Amino acid sequence: MTHVHKGEIRLTETRTWRNWVARFCVSITILLSIPAQASSQIEAANRLINTMVRDVENYLLADSGDISKRTENITNILDTHFDIPGIARFSAGPYWRAANEDERITYTQSMREALIGTIARNFDQLVGLRFTIIDSQAKGNRMVLVRGTFLDKAGQRPPVSVGWRVVTSHPAPAKVLDVEIENISMLITQKQENIAIIRKNGGRFSALIQAMKQRQKSR
Repeated sequence: MTHVHKGEIRLTETRTWRNWVARFCVSITILLSIPAQASSQIEAANRLINTMVRDVENYLLADSGDISKRTENITNILDTHFDIPGIARFSAGPYWRAANEDERITYTQSMREALIGTIARNFDQLVGLRFTIIDSQAKGNRMVLVRGTFLDKAGQRPPVSVGWRVVTSHPAPAKVLDVEIENISMLITQKQENIAIIRKNGGRFSALIQAMKQRQKSR
């Protein structure tokens, strides 16, 4: 019969307790790191949207109707706060891979110019609006959806729900990838239109570029 000394029992119990405590601490660290990461993402996304809204408000206050100055300000907003390369890749759908380097560059530039022109023509519609963040949710490790509402300070226009999908790939700065208006994704809508144009023209990516340039000329 094997005899176990009380000292050995206490030593075994001590080791077991230490192992349990160590595992518990590791588990807590892992659990806490997930919310901390999500919290950091959300803070970066909220900071981006608040900064962008402030920039827009400042530009609206200083806007005199000078289209060249307005275009310059809008260009600064897009280049600073939006993921233009990411928007270009996603909006081209599966045809992005088939495009050559020159086509990708030309499309990205044309798309950027189209966005600037569209915003410049409709910039006045933002006068008198106030954006308020309602909530923000991390969507995976590299995306945050910031949802809020545009309210007309004069109460003459109905509120508009807007969601900003923000890419948060640290250490790169947070950037807006998509805008959802009343739960309708502008990026997905544009992607569907682009794919339809390419397919209608035999899968030629160049047809999309031509269509975008033609659309800009007609405006």
